[in-house]
Amino acid sequence: MKQAALSFAPSETQARWQQMHRRYAVVHRVIDAGRIDDQDPEIKAVFPDRAELVRALFQQWTTLMGGCVDFALEVGQDHEGEETLRAAHRAALRRSPSLYRLIVQESSTPLGERLNHQENVRLACAVGIAHAGETSAQAAAVVSRILASVDTPSAVPTPGWFRSAVDWIAGREVEGPERLLR
Repeated sequence: MKQAALSFAPSETQARWQQMHRRYAVVHRVIDAGRIDDQDPEIKAVFPDRAELVRALFQQWTTLMGGCVDFALEVGQDHEGEETLRAAHRAALRRSPSLYRLIVQESSTPLGERLNHQENVRLACAVGIAHAGETSAQAAAVVSRILASVDTPSAVPTPGWFRSAVDWIAGREVEGPERLLR
């Protein structure tokens, strides 16, 4: 008996997982590139508009900073709020300087400014800098001042050889394979 090829449409759950993985891949490609290319068809296919991509980038930064703050609070010696926040910010900058640059660029837009404000208020509460009677704007301003005192990396890191190879194979790399040999 001849077997017919069966084609199954992905279930709703599978489709959602596939969409999540596509979003993750696009966000990380944008981070590696260090800029948002509004004309990129892959970005347009995954994110309905630039605002959704910016929200996803801020979510990446929020998640990274949250993990660094939690770790700094757990292993910190004195748990002094300002120093904990500085240590967490330095750790996040070491992990993803390209993402931080994107966050800084987008913070000048109204959406970025609002998302940055919300993150600063959350950080103020997390490390105990927010005090009763303070407005959220005051708490966010204190966090902003503390974070501004941390030195930021100046050199733009290049993507690793593996990501470069994958991008080149996928046709997303403008340079040839000689970049992999550097």
